Amino acid sequence: MLEAPNHAYVYLTTIFPESNVLAVAPPVADLEGVPTMRKLILLVAVILAFSTTGFAQGDGKLQIHFMDVGQGDGAVLISPQGEVVLFDDGVKNNCTKPVSYLQGLGVTKIAYHIASHYHADHIGCAKEVFSKFPLEKAAIDRGGSYNSTTYTDYVTATGTKRRTAVEGETITLDAGTANPVLIRIIALNGNGVSTTNENDLSVVAMVKFGNFKAEIGGDLSGFATNRYEDIETSVAPKIGQVEVYKVHHHCSQYSTNTTWIQTIQPKVAVVSVGDGNDYGHPTRECIEQLHNAGVKLYWTERGAGEPPDSSVDVIAGNVVVQVLAGAPSFTVAHGTVTDTFPLWDSSGVPLPSTLRYAWSKKSGIYHFAECKVVTTIKPENLQRGDTPPQGKTLHQLCPQQ
Repeated sequence: MLEAPNHAYVYLTTIFPESNVLAVAPPVADLEGVPTMRKLILLVAVILAFSTTGFAQGDGKLQIHFMDVGQGDGAVLISPQGEVVLFDDGVKNNCTKPVSYLQGLGVTKIAYHIASHYHADHIGCAKEVFSKFPLEKAAIDRGGSYNSTTYTDYVTATGTKRRTAVEGETITLDAGTANPVLIRIIALNGNGVSTTNENDLSVVAMVKFGNFKAEIGGDLSGFATNRYEDIETSVAPKIGQVEVYKVHHHCSQYSTNTTWIQTIQPKVAVVSVGDGNDYGHPTRECIEQLHNAGVKLYWTERGAGEPPDSSVDVIAGNVVVQVLAGAPSFTVAHGTVTDTFPLWDSSGVPLPSTLRYAWSKKSGIYHFAECKVVTTIKPENLQRGDTPPQGKTLHQLCPQQ
């Protein structure tokens, strides 16, 4: 059995991989001769101390925690000064996951809740969450109503703090500081497209912190069918280039169209999906679209659709994105692993709108964009163009165009 301090380190680095755990947990050498029971008591004290002085109190970084809530959505934003915003809140009848995660972060209250739409896999835990973490300022949603028990519970839980989002409004966190966090409502209720589909009506939010941008848009649709409308195409120009994209609709075949992905050009995408789901998420169409664009993917679970490609996809569980004010890069942590990516503004010229050719700046080979090899190129080395790059040779195994 490991010594108690080692248990503390393993536990804390698993839940809080970016934190300075060594500054909290005492060295093993300092505990030699301490009885086992006292070590266990110390372990509990370390964990409790960290949970009340860690993430939720603000650590000087922007944090976005994409929680593994199963087949649903729930993300926690914590500003550098400790303001907490919840984007959706998890799946009805499976609320232990988001509640436990929030408790583990040391969250005691929530400043804002932004509901993308009224399906039970997005607002299904409002009652449980707000009973433990009181809502301080506002619950922002698309307005209107919806015929479900989940919606009724949500309305009751949010009470007088519920209000309708306004396109173009900006929520400012850490107001008055040198580095505020801005959350802008980009679109809602179909962005002017006539539709009654609840997914199409999703609220689209963009998080901005310095040069870093992330998009969170619920189950927004990107294909016009007999059930859905294409909302992504009209919203894409309002978003522009981002670093992080929370993949719409759990990476269904009706999300993430070509115009969308070519316009927002994310470096990282988070697929919030549940094992054994009934929808076949994530779908091949969606995953291939992201792979072909050279996007690094983090899945919260394995899902029940397209299998992951181990060379480019990570089955991550909880995914933690962090950005330090003024830094040229951001990190993505999962488990005990932390990956680093440069911001677009610090990594050269933005990608052109076309994705016909792609190559690594460190290689003498170039590829057609659809070539699977493109997905293995590190984002910081990936370049694209309308014409083949001079001095490089076409990869002979590329698919013919």
